[in-house]
Amino acid sequence: MLLMAVCAVLLLAGVAAVVAWGGERLLEPAPPIGAPPSRRAALGHYGRWLMLLAAAVVGPGVLVAGAGGRLAMRLLAITSHGSRGRRTEGQALIGEITLEGTAAFVVFGAMPLALIAGALFLLVAPWLPQGRLGGLAYGGLLLVLGAPFLDPLRADNLDFDLLGPGWLSVLVLGGLVVLHGAAVAAIAGRVSRALRSPTWRTWLLLAVPIVAAAPLVPLAAIMAALPVVVGALVVLAAPRLLPWFLALRSSPRGTLVGRVVLGVAAAVALPALIWAVVSIVSR
Repeated sequence: MLLMAVCAVLLLAGVAAVVAWGGERLLEPAPPIGAPPSRRAALGHYGRWLMLLAAAVVGPGVLVAGAGGRLAMRLLAITSHGSRGRRTEGQALIGEITLEGTAAFVVFGAMPLALIAGALFLLVAPWLPQGRLGGLAYGGLLLVLGAPFLDPLRADNLDFDLLGPGWLSVLVLGGLVVLHGAAVAAIAGRVSRALRSPTWRTWLLLAVPIVAAAPLVPLAAIMAALPVVVGALVVLAAPRLLPWFLALRSSPRGTLVGRVVLGVAAAVALPALIWAVVSIVSR
């Protein structure tokens, strides 16, 4: 019961972040000065993007995908009395909520998806509408482009044979995906503004989600070490590359192309989402 109460508080914090910061616009770190920029300046620019990525991943990953996902599983276990004691696709016992199981769910289930969602947002942010609509639009994109292929609405997920009713699964899990997208946009926007003129409040804002995810830090460090080091080496070898790419994607032509790509991708993926919803609801 205490564990579920903690998850509820964390999820409410995620909702509060969306309500409070949902209108924040992503302020990208200022590009390094110089032609070409010094390697030190380029690394500093790269580091600020990494800080922004960490906030966009850890905050929503813990507050929404982790805590919210665990609450959703508990709700569906309550509404699926006949499946109590049976094992899910991830070998978890339905109806049994433990600290170890919750930690495993957050580490191996929620955080990898949160990493994809956070990184994708930083890429496509200039192509989204401004204000609160941007967060909702991004949540919708995650629902269409990710949910039926990765999780949580895969039609081939055998858990939906055990948990239900199907309409409730779709409603709760789909809502969490949209909320996660909105939380990514809100938290990333707020942190990006704080990074423009950092104060002690900035470091506090960054520290809170990281402290909340402290048990995950060792694993996250191991998983992130290689791509972070490779990225740093690329920045050192080509200091102009990252600023050039970021400017290109934010240019009028880059924005137009990006929006077309997102629209086409969503149109192509939409039938898969519809099929997944129909499949889950009909079980």
